[in-house]
Amino acid sequence: MDPICHTLVGASLAATGLKDRTRFGTATLLIAANLPDIDVAAHFWGSVASYEFRRGWTHGLPAMVVLPLLLTLLMLVVDRTFASRRAPPAQPRWLLILSFVGVATHPALDWLNNYGMRWLMPLADRWFYGDTLFIIDFVAWTLLAVGLVATRFVDRRALPVARRPATLALTALLAYIGLNFAITRYAEGVVRDEFAAMPPQSFMASPVPLNPFRRDVVLEYHDEYRFVSVHALGGPRLVRDGPPLAKGPGSALAHAAQTDDGAVFLHWARFPYAVVDGGTAVRLADARYVRDIDNPRLDGFAVIELDAPSAVATTD
Repeated sequence: MDPICHTLVGASLAATGLKDRTRFGTATLLIAANLPDIDVAAHFWGSVASYEFRRGWTHGLPAMVVLPLLLTLLMLVVDRTFASRRAPPAQPRWLLILSFVGVATHPALDWLNNYGMRWLMPLADRWFYGDTLFIIDFVAWTLLAVGLVATRFVDRRALPVARRPATLALTALLAYIGLNFAITRYAEGVVRDEFAAMPPQSFMASPVPLNPFRRDVVLEYHDEYRFVSVHALGGPRLVRDGPPLAKGPGSALAHAAQTDDGAVFLHWARFPYAVVDGGTAVRLADARYVRDIDNPRLDGFAVIELDAPSAVATTD
């Protein structure tokens, strides 16, 4: 999910009453909820480095142990540095608990997107995909924001934790995630039924922005990708969505796999395809994000360009 969602989750956890467990409780949860994204620094080394490191080392299960420990130590240093007679010292046990809770929310939310997560890094470099929520989900934002605003209005009433608006908002968010998880599974079932006579090698039912009841589907076949959309509410349940997209020459993909940058991209890409430009360059793209080969986005996210020897043919 995007940083706004992660931050809202951390703030909502604090507003349930967890912030009162220790000094710097709110700050700890806000930092912890965003901490795994320290791997965003890979962007400074270029897009290929980003594909290689994002949602890897800092998002894997070992990091879920190491990062909370480091954050707890940092907050204890801050507490000692800015000691105050007016406030009791921070409680190490609660700083550690809040750090673990906040950090754990981050990969759990990131897994929900079609970008994927590498839970086992650095033990195993394998991608896992939840395909449940679009990376920027305004419903999730709204639920959490309303809960936080409402908490400010009723905070002085000392409501039980279970009745606090922030708790109710987090519960509603979990229900919303569950609904979307079920919709994705429904879409996958529709695809299996509709394409039973000619099943794809693999496929993805991806959430889309602003419409939680629709899934865009990429179907992979031997030499091409096909696209449909599935509607769980209203209209025909399955609609063809554009022409097929050729994977490109096998020689171009083989050449890309033998290069360092190409191998990194192909490992990250879920539905890769290649285009040879005059026999001197190979452009790689991922069909889950870029479908139109003439689209300017081919110079941006989910696309890289590699030099190609003249031996790389445009057709097999």
